Amino acid sequence: MLKGLYTATSAMITQQRRTEMLTNNIANANTPGYKEDQSSIRSFPEMLLSRMESGSFKAGGYSRSFSKHTPIGSINTGVYLQELKPQFSQGDLQSTDQPTDIALSESRVPVNQETNDKAALFYAVKLGNGDIRYSRNSRFSLNENNQLTINGNVILSTTGQPITVGSENFKVAEDGTVTENGQNLGKIDVRIALDTRNLAREGNDLYRTENGDNLPSAVNRPDVNYSVKQGMAERSNVDITRAYTDMTAAYRSFEANQKVLQAYDKSMEKAANEIGRIG
Repeated sequence: MLKGLYTATSAMITQQRRTEMLTNNIANANTPGYKEDQSSIRSFPEMLLSRMESGSFKAGGYSRSFSKHTPIGSINTGVYLQELKPQFSQGDLQSTDQPTDIALSESRVPVNQETNDKAALFYAVKLGNGDIRYSRNSRFSLNENNQLTINGNVILSTTGQPITVGSENFKVAEDGTVTENGQNLGKIDVRIALDTRNLAREGNDLYRTENGDNLPSAVNRPDVNYSVKQGMAERSNVDITRAYTDMTAAYRSFEANQKVLQAYDKSMEKAANEIGRIG
């Protein structure tokens, strides 16, 4: 009976975590460049149940006893949410006509032969402590020093320096070159993650590498083709309809396992308070 309790409880915990993931996806459906999380649910190893029995036989005038195991079948020991994995497909591009909205449009990126997943492109930004992080947020802004930033973190050029403009009247070419009044102010650096499994979400629309290495630049790579679109914003890749449907299914599964848990609880209460009293 306790195995059933553990199985139902593990399913409830799994569906609770899945609901939290889906809630976060829905909450960020309007966040520019947000990449939805996906989950992988795995089951614990199955256990083989056997019935232990005893038998006897006569040999040499003596009765000999022995034990034997009769297979009953297997039992599942529950499920767990193995991992949360961002899905890095590009979101739809939306025209905003705002000069500080600058979106990445991927035309061609290499495919990881091991995972069969496409590589992902990001803007490189520098934190206040000097660490490099990566973002797909297309809503740029200017800080007090007139430097291009994403959520307050300065965007790096291909030379590793911030890009400083005079006003919001700057222009961005499709190759990422920033100009103002005919003056070249730098080229936006675009980095490539060849294996997206090495990326970890950090919050504030930022990603970091698990191994601590910096992502290589995608600029002038022969196997990469992209364009930078000024006046456009990349929407999140969250499918709202599917997210709500999945959330309803997760809730129903949680509710079903909750009823199973209540049934086990009543059975144990009866065994303790009634059967135990008769004995």
